[in-house]
Amino acid sequence: MSAEGQFSHPLVVRAKLEIAAACHGFAKTPSHCVVTEFADAAVVAGAARRAAREFGYTRMWSIHPNQIRPIVAAFQPGAAEVEEAALILDAAARADWAPIRHGDVLHDRASYRYFWRVLRRAALAPAGLADDVRRRFFGAEGSGS
Repeated sequence: MSAEGQFSHPLVVRAKLEIAAACHGFAKTPSHCVVTEFADAAVVAGAARRAAREFGYTRMWSIHPNQIRPIVAAFQPGAAEVEEAALILDAAARADWAPIRHGDVLHDRASYRYFWRVLRRAALAPAGLADDVRRRFFGAEGSGS
């Protein structure tokens, strides 16, 4: 099955979603299957992005060294997501972790946990966090692990 086909066939989509949901429900790491394409990094990156953003996977297998960088890049949060997480967590800390309004959206402890995970993922990623964000949330040398 092609990289795209694994995200479009209804039965495969259902299975992927059920696997990811079961993993999250039992505190296990959902790891997406391999993509056999290794010469075209865009194919690997696209599959990894979809697995992470649309299907809830937090890891992905690789079968060739050329796949590692596109997979790692696809699973790390984007700059805008990291910036939003930092803004929301700053506001939450100032409100003593009570619910806050940010951009006409209500945020509470459940969303704070999500945004904390965004910052932790960014701290562990090769690009990392901006120094000021790292100091505010993880101290001088912390990585968020």
